Formats: sequence, structure tokens, C-alpha cells
Amino acid sequence: MKPALFTVQDLHVREGNFQLCDIGFTLEESQYLVILGPTGCGKSMLLETLAGLRYPKGGKMFLRGREITLLAPESRKFGFAYQDSLLFPFLNVKDNILFAVRSHKNRLESSIMKRVDELTEAMRITHLLDRYPQFLSGGEKQRVSLARALLSKPPLLLLDEPLSSLDPQTRSSIKELLRTIHDSEELGIIHVTHDFNEALQLGTHLLVMDQGRILRQGKVEDVFFRPSSKYLADFFMEENILQGRIEWRNGQAWFRQAGSPVEFGPLKRKKIPEKYPDEVALLIHAGDLSLSRANGYEESKANNWYGLIERVVNFSTHLEVVCSGNGKYKAILSNNEWKELDLQSGSRVRISVDVEDLHILPD
Repeated sequence: MKPALFTVQDLHVREGNFQLCDIGFTLEESQYLVILGPTGCGKSMLLETLAGLRYPKGGKMFLRGREITLLAPESRKFGFAYQDSLLFPFLNVKDNILFAVRSHKNRLESSIMKRVDELTEAMRITHLLDRYPQFLSGGEKQRVSLARALLSKPPLLLLDEPLSSLDPQTRSSIKELLRTIHDSEELGIIHVTHDFNEALQLGTHLLVMDQGRILRQGKVEDVFFRPSSKYLADFFMEENILQGRIEWRNGQAWFRQAGSPVEFGPLKRKKIPEKYPDEVALLIHAGDLSLSRANGYEESKANNWYGLIERVVNFSTHLEVVCSGNGKYKAILSNNEWKELDLQSGSRVRISVDVEDLHILPD
């Protein structure tokens, strides 16, 4: 059986009073792993350990089955790009890229120069080769940094918040570039960020950290859209988290919202934990709520209730609609959906959700 591209087992790292504990994950060939977590949770510390810039107190790391735990950074041959690009101000763009190739002999090899041409064309920086870093924009610097990291065709590319200091338009173009790199280079990527959109738009897999530990890991859609706890749902800033309890009637389970006549169900058995406390939380993703005009619907129908539109926020690509009625709820609608409804703040609406989109969070 072919070994995984990169494996981390029971990694422990200490820096002063802070430590990473029990870090373990596997990255398969061509996967894009995003490490997500709040500031100070240990994301960058972990990435530096993977790169060999820090040595762990315990645990092991393997590259394609070969242990590299104590291997020097230059021997790992990973590509590494920081958020501030770290270009040498006394070197032009071409020489900054070639700095990754240490020996003079290798710098002159035609295959290396061909690789430089390929990368600079893909990064759209060919016209900048003679320019110095102080005359580059933030996006241009990040493209140069990525070209340098990819020059030697590394087995693994490590990215430490590469988009955090960029303006929205440049950030969008670099995201597209990273997608292209991931597909065309067919290499594994580990990308550290605290931005949910980056994780959703770029990653195939997600690892969530807090206080030096892994809270959850798996495919992006599983971790983000099906959080395993209320803590994770809160961390992901999920909009509709209701407190209440599970009630059983005639073999069916229903969620009864605390202090409200609204109930949701019957709940799918696969969505109900084997063990749960008296009080649980119900998660409804904002994108799973439906709004319709209030006329002509029965108020008693399950998973339907009425409310008033309190606020509408336009994000150009979609709208967030906040409604009140037995609590507050946020729905996300496309521009076309909102136009078809022809509603406004203060309008009475029917709010509904499908049973499949009710998620019980036990803690």
C-alpha cells in the first residue's frame, strides 16, 4: 500500500508556557489541507514545526513513509510562503526566485531557467523580473514568493496566511492562482488561516485548532457544515443556534425551542446523538432557511412559522435577511430570490426549513 504524502503522529511542541499537544493528521497526495483557528491557537507554530524551523518535544513526522522528524528544513525541500512574502530587498524578482536554488551550477541549468519561465508566466510576473521588491505591490510580492517556493517542485507547499495582508481584489486573484497551482502542480498544500472563506473556497480538507489542540478534522464540507459541537458552531459564527430540548411523541423526536411555541421535527434519527443532555442546541444554517410571502399558508404546519423582516444587508453576491418571530433568524438569499419575493423591511414572511437541515448539537 502506497504511504500517505505526509503523516504527523502525536506531535508535542513547547514554546514558553504554550504548547501544541497530541497533534496528528494525514495528508494524501494532492490534498489541500487548511488549518483554521483563532489568533494564538498555535497554527503558525505548527506550520513552522512541519517545516523543520522548530523541533518537537515528542511525536513523529513522515514524508511518503520516511521519517523526517529531526531533518533540517533545507533537507525536507518543502516550499514555504509567509504572509509578508519575505523577499530580499537587495535582489530583483528573478534573483529572489532563484535564491531557492543554492548552487551557482544549478542556477545556470537550462531546466531551472525553463522552470522560472513557466512559473513567472503562470504567476503573470514575467514583466517584473528586473524589478526590486520595494517597487512591487502586495499581490506582486506574494506571487514572487509563491514562484520562489515552487521553483524546486517541492513535495509539499506550506502557506502561512498568504492572503491576510492583501486587498479584496488582489486576494481574489491570488485565491484563483492557488487553485490553479494546486491543480496543475498536483502537490499537497497545507495552508494556515483564520479566514473561513479561504477554508471553504480553497481547501479539500480542514483541521480546526484551539489552544494548541485539534478540535476536529475532516473534509471541509463535513467539518464546516456539520459541526460536531456547539463550540464549533459558535466558532464558525453559525447564525441560527437555538436552545431547547428533545421531546419524544409516538416514537418520533421533536426539538422544542426554549421559551417559544415553535418546534422542529420530526428529527431524523441519524441526526440525534446516542446520548444527549436535557438541554441541547439546534443548528439551522442561514442558507437552509426559506422565506416566502405570508399569504395563503397554514401557520400550524411543522417547521413553518411567521416573522417580520427586520433588516436586509446586501453583499452584492447575496443578501442576508434578519427576521424576528419567536426569536431572531438569519436567512441567506440570492439576488434573484430576493427580487422574486418583492419584500422589504417590515414585511411579514413565512419562514421554513426542511427536516434534513436540522442539526442537533449535544453540547
